[in-house]
Amino acid sequence: MPVILTERGERVRSKSEKILADHFDRKCILYKYEKPLLLEGYGTVYPDFTFFSRKLRKEIYWEHEGMMDKAEYACAAVKKINSYQQNGIYPGERLILTYETEQETLNSKVVSGLVEKYLGI
Repeated sequence: MPVILTERGERVRSKSEKILADHFDRKCILYKYEKPLLLEGYGTVYPDFTFFSRKLRKEIYWEHEGMMDKAEYACAAVKKINSYQQNGIYPGERLILTYETEQETLNSKVVSGLVEKYLGI
């Protein structure tokens, strides 16, 4: 597995996570990468990015599901997303989701729109 570093030198798991981390960094959005989160009935997950919302006074999570064209990966992703919801963490509220397949890559306009809508930048 190749070493992928963000502009600030943080090691991430994928090129898309690098793109996201660098975007947040350029917008001066503080985040924690893969901060452990215990989901009852599922176990510990490591959301790609965790932010603290001053407006909500709660943490917001960003999950990038990068291999949705791979059946096993997609099934695991759906199970994890359902688990977030069973723990009261809903997409469009405290869970931001982006998706990718080999044919449909991460869209920077979508990322910018999500950042503006949910992270206030």
